[in-house]
Amino acid sequence: MLHILKHRHLAYWFSVLTLSVMLTACGFHLRQPSPIAFKTVQIKGTTQINTALKKALIEQGIKIVTEAEDAELQLELLKEENEQRILSLSGTGVVREYELYYRVQYRTKLASDATWTLPIIMEGRRDYTYNDANLLAKQAEQKLLSDSMQTDVLNGIMRRLSALKKAQ
Repeated sequence: MLHILKHRHLAYWFSVLTLSVMLTACGFHLRQPSPIAFKTVQIKGTTQINTALKKALIEQGIKIVTEAEDAELQLELLKEENEQRILSLSGTGVVREYELYYRVQYRTKLASDATWTLPIIMEGRRDYTYNDANLLAKQAEQKLLSDSMQTDVLNGIMRRLSALKKAQ
């Protein structure tokens, strides 16, 4: 019996090793952020995602500068909106569901361009049920959903920035 268990254990590890070798051999790797073509970026405006945006850019090796003359790309965060709407009511008029919105409006300008691009809006939206009996839990859920929307908007901005190309 002990001999059979040893063979099963050995077969398990052999299959794990084989699978990992096959994944490595086929070129599998975790998804990486798309590279951004600029070495220096100036960020204007203040939003809740400024710190996370700067951190994400620095992680890609991009230097954040304060002067427009030093920047290959200028990013201006124009407006940020947090909104909560009632999605549904019960028969007695009590709120049952809310819809959360988070929007950031921004525009960019390449160092070689004389004008700014048209404003771009990145938006996140989440629905959640509401119950007064679980007030603290629902407030915590709303905070988690807001953080998730901010992360999604940040990732969307980073994808848009990676799609921008330097002027040749």
